[in-house]
Amino acid sequence: MKFAKIFLLIIGLGQFCFAQQNLTLTKKEMYADFDTLVATIKKVSPHILIKKDLWKYDAIKEMNNQRKFIDTVTNDLSYFIILQKVINAAQDMHTSFTNNSTDWGGVQYERYYKIRNAFKLSIGHIYVDGKYYTNEPFVVNSDTITIGTEIARINGIAIDDYVKTHMLDRTFSYDLEHNKFYGLGFFKNTETIFVDSLTFTFKDETGKVKDYKMPTRQFTKYFPSLNYRDTTRIEFWEKEQILYIRLKEMDTKYKSFLSSEISKYKDRAVGINKIIVDIRDNPGGQDNVWQDLFADLIDTAISYPLKIDDFKNSIMTKEKIESYGVKMTLIEKDKDKFLKKYNLYTIVNTTEILEPSTTSIKFQGKVFVLAENHYSSAGSAMSVANANPNDRLIAVGRKTGLFLGIGFSPQTFLLPNTKLSYRIAPSIEVTNAKSLKDLMHDDMEVFVPYNLEYYKEKFEYKGNPYSKEFLLKYDPFIKEVLKKQ
Repeated sequence: MKFAKIFLLIIGLGQFCFAQQNLTLTKKEMYADFDTLVATIKKVSPHILIKKDLWKYDAIKEMNNQRKFIDTVTNDLSYFIILQKVINAAQDMHTSFTNNSTDWGGVQYERYYKIRNAFKLSIGHIYVDGKYYTNEPFVVNSDTITIGTEIARINGIAIDDYVKTHMLDRTFSYDLEHNKFYGLGFFKNTETIFVDSLTFTFKDETGKVKDYKMPTRQFTKYFPSLNYRDTTRIEFWEKEQILYIRLKEMDTKYKSFLSSEISKYKDRAVGINKIIVDIRDNPGGQDNVWQDLFADLIDTAISYPLKIDDFKNSIMTKEKIESYGVKMTLIEKDKDKFLKKYNLYTIVNTTEILEPSTTSIKFQGKVFVLAENHYSSAGSAMSVANANPNDRLIAVGRKTGLFLGIGFSPQTFLLPNTKLSYRIAPSIEVTNAKSLKDLMHDDMEVFVPYNLEYYKEKFEYKGNPYSKEFLLKYDPFIKEVLKKQ
């Protein structure tokens, strides 16, 4: 009942904000689009049933629970938010609405994101061992909230309980160790973007607890800091004999830059001790970016097994699979014991080979690939780096709590009445999986533990926190690499 009351409040706020807006859809049309969206996700997504068993989360049930709220809708924006909740319920960033150019969709997007963008509140924080801690200092009511302060409650509700009641308001990660959902920025969602303030309970390092009412329409008051910008770049650290490659996103615009810069070290490769490929906070893009990058570094071919499944083979036809360059497609029911019940079909089962490029520097040492908060094709790159513990690609990083791995691009669909376009990830990598948790593909060969002291050092540092000097002295990822032979 509590969740229902909250949702009705949101609907009411949406109606208040856009009282002049008419409802242009009939109830029949709204039900039709809702049912189409749920049915398509259920039909196409191979993750839904896996998450139900692994995460104890029934996405389809959560989606269908929203159907009753259609009767309360009196304007288009409120209905759009219901559909957004259905998308969120999949808990998969590859299942989402796409940029809609239709009249109806464009208007709702503009209205919805205008409200979202009015939400200015931000709290820099990290999730560590089941709890949330601030990683940047800021000021509230003349009090300084220091780095390492625990965020204990929001609006008087323990964070874990708050997340449980907002599963449809945004996408979350899942912590298998603590068996619970979590999410950075959990306080910005389809409920809170409509309210003017939120009350946070902070617990400092001494155990002292205090509540603060924070406005959502005003920027958080952070301490002044030097504005250095992280960039995609390549540096050679002479003393350490390390080639450092920073890649912020898998954007094809970086391909020629990376290739030309790396080629400059072809005659110096023998003198390079280690190569670091830093893809932390990389949201993904195109697989051929990391594939070409690795190919420009390695001296011998890298082979790795690759097995990809889809659900009931409902959307990935032989022709569609082969359009991605896959040859000799053989579609067959996956008979692996722990996967058999999920009606998965194997659509790729091969050994992939990544050859050195013609311009490769043919580096014979270890390439350390650093990652955290990464997704999509960046997750694919880490899947390859993590595939073989005996090769020279070493995965260094932290878990994401998301389903990663190599797969096919999300497939796009269209709702019949609103004409909203949306996408769904149609495949799941099952390579070398022995249990359901292996399907998340977010393990690392070298795990980097969190250290709140790092964030304090970064804040107090007077120079550029992206500089070689800072990275070598303070960065926990770089420190882990330096330990390795």
